[in-house]
Parts: sequence; C-alpha cells; structure tokens
Amino acid sequence: MNRDLIFACDVRNAKNNLPRNLFLYKRNLVINNTNQDQSNPEVGNEQSERSIELTSQSTSISWIYNENLIQGFKVSYCCNFSKTQKSLTYLGDAEKLKQLKKLLNGIVLYTDFNKHYQFQSSFIQKEDVEADQISKYIQIETGELKLVKITKINQQQKLQQELNIVFELNQQKHKNILEIDEVYKDLNEIIFVMKYCRGGTLYNYLLQRNNVLDQEEIKYIMKRLLKGVKHLHQLGIIHRDLKLDNIVFENENDIKSLKIIDFGFAVEFGYQTQVRCGTPGYMAPEILNQEDYDESVDIYSLGSIYHSLLSGQKLYPEYQDKNHLLFLNKLNKVKVSSKIMDIEQRQLLLLMIGHKKHRPSASICLKHQFFRNSFEISHPIENQVKQLCFPNLKNPFKSKSL
Repeated sequence: MNRDLIFACDVRNAKNNLPRNLFLYKRNLVINNTNQDQSNPEVGNEQSERSIELTSQSTSISWIYNENLIQGFKVSYCCNFSKTQKSLTYLGDAEKLKQLKKLLNGIVLYTDFNKHYQFQSSFIQKEDVEADQISKYIQIETGELKLVKITKINQQQKLQQELNIVFELNQQKHKNILEIDEVYKDLNEIIFVMKYCRGGTLYNYLLQRNNVLDQEEIKYIMKRLLKGVKHLHQLGIIHRDLKLDNIVFENENDIKSLKIIDFGFAVEFGYQTQVRCGTPGYMAPEILNQEDYDESVDIYSLGSIYHSLLSGQKLYPEYQDKNHLLFLNKLNKVKVSSKIMDIEQRQLLLLMIGHKKHRPSASICLKHQFFRNSFEISHPIENQVKQLCFPNLKNPFKSKSL
C-alpha cells in the first residue's frame, strides 16, 4: 500500500485537539493516531475506523473555511468496524489542506454546493431535448464560469458505477476527455462540476458552419475522438452515449480543444451488457435488439458522428417520430448520404456502422488510410487572419510600365 501513497500531512482532531497523521492513497484516506495510545478508548475507536473509502457514495467531505483559507474538513463515512455512518472533523495547516483538496478534487464527494456556486444559465441549444441539462454556474470564490451537470439519485448502483468511472478517469487523465473538477452530493442529487467549455458542443459547431466542414477538420476531430475512445476502452470503460452533444470544445473555434463528456451511461466491461441505453440514431443495433454487446458499440456511435461531419446529415434522416427512428436504428436501416463520395471516407464509415462482428476497434480505425495522409490544423487566430480583407496596396518600388 505504501507504494500507492500520494500525499501525507499532519492534522488535529477538532474534538480533542490530538495530533493525527493523514495519508492519502489512490482510493483511501487513512488517518492514524500519532502516538498509538491504546489506553484511551476514544483513541482506540478512532484508530480502528481510520481507513476511509474515497469512492463510496457514503463518503463525503465538507471543507471548513476562514476568509477563503481552508482551516479543516469534516468527513462523513461508513465505518468498516461498526458498519455505521460516522463523522469526524480535523483541522490543519491551510497550505497543506489546500494541497490535499486539490488532490481530492474529482475523486470524492463534497457537500455544500450552493455555498460555493451560483446558477447563471442553462444551455438551450441541444440536439436531444430529452437529455440531461448541463448548466452554467459561477464559482463564488473565484468568479470563474463552470459547467455543471446535476443528476438525480434514482438508482444507487447505476450512480455508483458512474462515480467509479469518473473517479478512475480523473486519476487516468486523457487530453480529449473532459476532467471533472469537483463532485458534490446534495440531498437526492449528485452534481458534477467541470471546466466551462466556451467553444460549445460539436452540434453547435456544425450548426455555426451550416453543416459543412473541410476534410482536414473532419480528420482531426475523428482522430481525437478515436484516441479518446481508445483510452476509455484500454481502461475497460464503454461510454454508450457518444453523440454530437457529448463532444465539446474548451475554446472557441479551436477543434484542438475537443473533449468527450457525460459518463451517465458509461459502464465497465462485462457489466449489464444487454441493457438498452443511449440516444436513438447513435445506438448500435445490438443494444436495441438486447443482444450481448461490447465496447464496439462506441465505434458505431462514432460512425454516426462521422456521417454527420462528412455530410451534415444524420444516419437516419427520414424518420417520422421517435418510435420510427428506433425501428430504423434497430434494423440498421441507415441512409448513407450521397454527398459522401470519397472512397476512403465511405469505406471507413461503412466499417464503423457495420455488423458488430466486423466492426473495427478504435486502434484499427486510427490505422485506416483515411488518417494516413498528413494534415495540419492551423491555430484559430490564423484562421481569423485568413478571413480578414486587406486592401491592395501599391508597391512604391515597382516601376510604372510605359
């Protein structure tokens, strides 16, 4: 366990002012009695209960502030010894506790969300109007804008699965997956706080460009998406809800800042792989047919996104209502756009949306000929400069023709 040690510092029990050693490991917070005094029953009890599982829904931390400086924290957790809910309060050095909080951000539940964040507005332009709403909040201490997703606690097991995945991704970071800054628990809700992405969603990006992207942009976006999904699959995670609304850009007009978001439907390999979930039009047919499925369902979803990028149209453009869309999706009655005429583009697309037995992995997709030609995406400022109109100036050194 010592090899997994991330951080250590000294704290004091707020109740009796006794010194304690705090050790932070990957999944546990351990608080030891410094003098191992077993003669004191109170110390003995705390000693037996000191290991706190960070990723459990029963664990939460409330930070104690004094003029924006952290003075201590109150941790509530399920005691392994007595199997009851316990709460302990510790005080410590402000700088050390600030370091501890930074390490705990996104890997343990916090409380008192409304003390730290103020609602600003909701995003209204979404492809799927029935999807969970993600809103904009202001962090009161810093004035910084944040993306916030609020999830109702309807199924404890499903929510714990999402928390496990979010906590794992925060410890195994990837540049194309949006990191969760903090996670809060408030009554019957779990609140995910993320960096505010000023570039909006990939759906917004397509709308702003009248559903027309150049080939180099498409290559770059798809390459980033496939690399992000490859990382997920290497960690044993299936996203299960990849779509235009779940791809965002951290910065405006900068596709290099692409991030995958929203792990509400994500699962670990082998977990409930017959459950129907996702967004119609993006779901692999085997999900709708309640067949066994694996991580290749994410490749199908990326194929649907790829089709939209190439053509500006959806895979199922002529559905009449949601039930009709589900029917077409279930039978994989796609209508590949006639706008996709390039052989390499069409070949990769058909592989990605094909039968699950022949669908390639993210790694194999990245080796496809479509990505082999070198391409360069310029910086957004360069794009803006290119769009400027400059007057034609006379060259004073050029002699006039007679």
